[in-house]
This record gives sequence, structure tokens and C-alpha cells, in this order.
Amino acid sequence: MKFELLKRRVERSEQLVGSRALQTGTRLTTLKTTWRDSWTPSRIILAGLAAGFLVGRSDPARALKRLGGLGGSHWIQLIGMLSGLFASLQSTVAAASADNAAHHADDAADQAGNAAASVQAVSDGIEADPQPLPRTDRRRPDPVWTTAPAPAEAATDVSER
Repeated sequence: MKFELLKRRVERSEQLVGSRALQTGTRLTTLKTTWRDSWTPSRIILAGLAAGFLVGRSDPARALKRLGGLGGSHWIQLIGMLSGLFASLQSTVAAASADNAAHHADDAADQAGNAAASVQAVSDGIEADPQPLPRTDRRRPDPVWTTAPAPAEAATDVSER
């Protein structure tokens, strides 16, 4: 064979490998997204039930005895300790979020107390301390109209303004 013919064959093979690698990459990403999207909560529950049934049918105590010469009770103790560890971690996270919620509740109570004091001062006729309260909502303020509405607009229940 001629050298040029071999060279063209190698170049075609390299192009083929490159295109196949690109196809494999795109199909892999498609497979990953399809796999993630297909795991709905009901399918996860069904898979857990099926796995639990299969593990229960396979006699796990006998299988655990075969592993490492340890009795089944040691493995059960290990599982119990790990579940206790996870429970304590969850309670720690819950306590931290409860502390954060208590802090926010204290701030809200302080703001409510300030607002009540200003309302009381205004109702007593005394000028309140002019400290503006921080806005907690993000709505736009209602527009202030300086002109009277048109007669047709005033006659309807819903204003166009």
C-alpha cells in the first residue's frame, strides 16, 4: 500500500473516533438528565420497598455472619449507634433553626412594641419619636392622586387608575 492511502485511512479513523467520542458525551449527558428526572418521589418509595423486601428475603443475619467472622449482634449494634448519631445531628440542626426563629420572633416583638408605642403617643396627642419603621413588605406604595377622576370613571365601581 501506498503511504498516502494509509495516511488517509488513519485520518478518517481519527475523525470517526472524535465524532464517536462527541456522540458518547452528548448521550451520557442526556442519560444523566433523564436518570435524574425519572426519580420521582413515588418511584423512590417503590424502589425502597422493593429493596427492603429483597433484603428481608435474603436472610441478612446469615449474610452478616459470613462477613469478617463478627456475629450479627455486633452489626446490629453498629447500625443502632449510627442511627443515634444521625438522630443527634438532626436534633442539633433543629435546635439551631429554632434558635434562629426565636431571634427573629424577638426582633418582630420589638418592632411591634415600637409601633404600639408610636400609636399610643399619637393617640394621646403627643408627637411620637419620628423613627421610621423598616418596611418588611416589598410592595410598591399606593399612588396618590391629586386630581379628581373623570365623571365616567367616578360612576364605575372599578377605577382605571
